[in-house]
Amino acid sequence: MSSHFRKKRTIWITGIALLAIVLITILVFNTNTPVKRQYPPEKKRLSEIFGTLDTIYWKNREKSLLLSQEAIHISRKIGDSNALAEALFNHARTLQNLEMADSSFLVSNQALAIAEKMKNDNLIAMIKNIIGIYYYTYRDNYYLALSYFTEVEKIGSKIQSDPIKGMAANGLGLVHLRLISYDKAIVFFHLTADLCLKTDDIKHAAGAFVNLCVCYLEKDSLSMALFYQEKALRMFLEIQDTLSICKSYLNLWLINSRLRNNALSSEYLNQALNYSKQIDNRETLGLVYQNLGAFYLQNNQLNQAEDYFSKSLDIFSENAFKSYEMSADLALSNVEEKLGKWPTAYQYYRRGIELKDSIMNFETQKKINDFQWEIESQKKRYEKELLQKKYEIQQKKILILTITMISVIIIVLLLSIYLKKFIKSKELQNAYLKEKIETDKKINTLERLRYQAEIEAKNKELATSSIQVVTKNDILLTIEGLAEKSFKNKQMDNITYNDLKKILKENMNMDKDWEQFKQTFEQVHQDFFNKLRKICPSITNNEMRLCAYLKINLQTKEIAKILSVTPATVETIRYRFRKKLHLDKGTNLENYIREI
Repeated sequence: MSSHFRKKRTIWITGIALLAIVLITILVFNTNTPVKRQYPPEKKRLSEIFGTLDTIYWKNREKSLLLSQEAIHISRKIGDSNALAEALFNHARTLQNLEMADSSFLVSNQALAIAEKMKNDNLIAMIKNIIGIYYYTYRDNYYLALSYFTEVEKIGSKIQSDPIKGMAANGLGLVHLRLISYDKAIVFFHLTADLCLKTDDIKHAAGAFVNLCVCYLEKDSLSMALFYQEKALRMFLEIQDTLSICKSYLNLWLINSRLRNNALSSEYLNQALNYSKQIDNRETLGLVYQNLGAFYLQNNQLNQAEDYFSKSLDIFSENAFKSYEMSADLALSNVEEKLGKWPTAYQYYRRGIELKDSIMNFETQKKINDFQWEIESQKKRYEKELLQKKYEIQQKKILILTITMISVIIIVLLLSIYLKKFIKSKELQNAYLKEKIETDKKINTLERLRYQAEIEAKNKELATSSIQVVTKNDILLTIEGLAEKSFKNKQMDNITYNDLKKILKENMNMDKDWEQFKQTFEQVHQDFFNKLRKICPSITNNEMRLCAYLKINLQTKEIAKILSVTPATVETIRYRFRKKLHLDKGTNLENYIREI
């Protein structure tokens, strides 16, 4: 009887154990593998959306944005990963086309993660091309851009896709163009054009010819630049791409102007003006007016030049195109100077310089913000990885808890499993803590790099402002000389001459410039001058200024200009200061100053 009972009990325990194992397997399987359902209407709608996006991408950006958002929603609803990756890709390239670069970058990385999981090489290549364009255009990170375009090239060769290979060649050509490797860029743009023509992609083939024109312009090979730009223009006329036609005529004007073909350059400018009026693009119209102003200035037709430069200035200031507005102000300053309108010329020049300072400050701040943004992105990625590790550990704990509860019923059968899982959980926790420590170290390193980047950016800003002050004073001295000459020749009345001298004197105060520089410098490098006085109590004002300019990495010639002395005098100041510091020959003065 007892033997039968033991046998029955063993059967029950074994049955419960098997049932528990089956339940755990079903639970895990259902957690990781959702049940697939069929969605015929949604599949059909997705196919329609993707077909429409391929045809309207360049023509209607707003509609492309709405359609890509709809495709993302449908793909998520039906759980189609391939469709979701394609929808996110279309959304990312539309955002990039709308100049929403950071949003495009985030969406691109989401699409790339899904495409890589699905092993969709064609889509992976197109997404990596977008990311490469992002680093090239918006981050000036040519190393990362080159890396992504190279990966696109490898995928294109692997799957034998001419469009993908053409896309990669174009990206590589653009990077080498920016790196001033014109011969390499030319090879890649030729390859792009050949591959695009092979697939009847006329628009991108014409774009490659425009890039070839730019390369030859930089190499000062005007005949080759003219050849490729004319070839591109014929293709743009064939597909009726009005904006590209207008820009092509502007390039042809520039080339023929440098070739001194005045008749042809005038004709091309008029063609550009006609096409610019057919498109709703204020930036292009402003550029056409600016080039017309330059044309009339070259031909010494100052009134016409003044008129067109004024029109371009109105457009650029109205639409907040600051860099173009600065160019228009400086061009008008030049025209007004030639017309003898000195006060007006000075006003335009001053406004142009203020805009230049504003743009430089904006670009400096943008670089700092970009660097901070990259650091924040990396922080979020590390935090996400930590959360993922934590989630995995939590899942393991749940599994261990379940096995523990079952082991109460089947103590002998599951005890060993429980112990193994428990030990594994401890190992995962230790790995998690170790990963967290490593991540904290990486974050601290990134914070230190951000601080160094801010200091370097401020040093560059200080150096640029110092050189601008010298340039400004040189220009003001030139204007003062011309004004004095005009006054002596009775071309300027006494009141105007005295007013102009007063304005020039107010704007040419070198002591005031030094005090402004010193105030800004001390905000960046606190207690620098106090430390110098402690190290060398007998330090002179000129030696202090020399140390400040060395601290921000200025060269001897630049320091000489700022101090209004010769480079030899700067070297003398350096030599005397070294003697005061008792520095030996093996010690570099610049390095010594930067360590203070």
